[in-house]
Amino acid sequence: MSLRCAVGWLVVCMPAISGSTGLKPETLKAWNEYVEGVNPSGGRQFLWIDQDPLRAARVRQGEILADAEAGANDPQAVPYGLIHDWVGAVFVPSVTLAQVFAVVRDYDRYSEYYSPTVIASAVLCRGGEEESFRVRYSRKVLFVSEVLDSDYQVRRVQVDARRWYSVVHSTRLQEVRDQGFGRSRYIWRIYTISRYEQRDGGVYLEQENIVLSPGIPRSLRWLVQPAIRELSRDLIVTSLRQTRDAVDLTARAICFRGIFRPTLGHDSL
Repeated sequence: MSLRCAVGWLVVCMPAISGSTGLKPETLKAWNEYVEGVNPSGGRQFLWIDQDPLRAARVRQGEILADAEAGANDPQAVPYGLIHDWVGAVFVPSVTLAQVFAVVRDYDRYSEYYSPTVIASAVLCRGGEEESFRVRYSRKVLFVSEVLDSDYQVRRVQVDARRWYSVVHSTRLQEVRDQGFGRSRYIWRIYTISRYEQRDGGVYLEQENIVLSPGIPRSLRWLVQPAIRELSRDLIVTSLRQTRDAVDLTARAICFRGIFRPTLGHDSL
């Protein structure tokens, strides 16, 4: 079975093979303990890429890197569930933190920046360092189409003049079905840490995605986990690439308008 087929099989069969009809208290407890143990500020080194000079050099040269934060143990099994923890990094040259934030905080335009995965988006509340927004995702794996409505809470923290991080966690995840809304069967929790650092003539952006999903029987993990790893890597790489492209395009548009802005003179009166 190919990885693509395995992903399709997973989407169709996960609720049945997990043996679980929903999120159990012991699963939620394990999730809360896991995310509480994650250091949003990055610990001794703020950026993941700085843990390896070769990794930093590759990103500086334009590569988008992504890997499982837990290494070979990803995803991590917890009671009746799995925790997926992936981190990725990209460098956006010739931009500032302000230009990056102008895109990542423009929630109303996420459907434009992250199409076709995001089909609708809207800011719900904006004020101070905490914000909330809503996103509608659409995904199609083989013959299966899924639409997911997600609400998120955002907390932004400034470390110093050139470094920030944000923590985004899901507050509502609902599948859109023919008969209305229903609890998400495939994703139970989402927790994302984004780190930003301005240096080397641009901005480094890192994104760590931590997701809680239903468990898979041990006897089937050998089949499904390679597909999960491939899908997780593709999702984070695509997201970082789309963010870089949106920031670059927005910065170029502002520069273009600044150069060709008409000046008032006798000929314009």
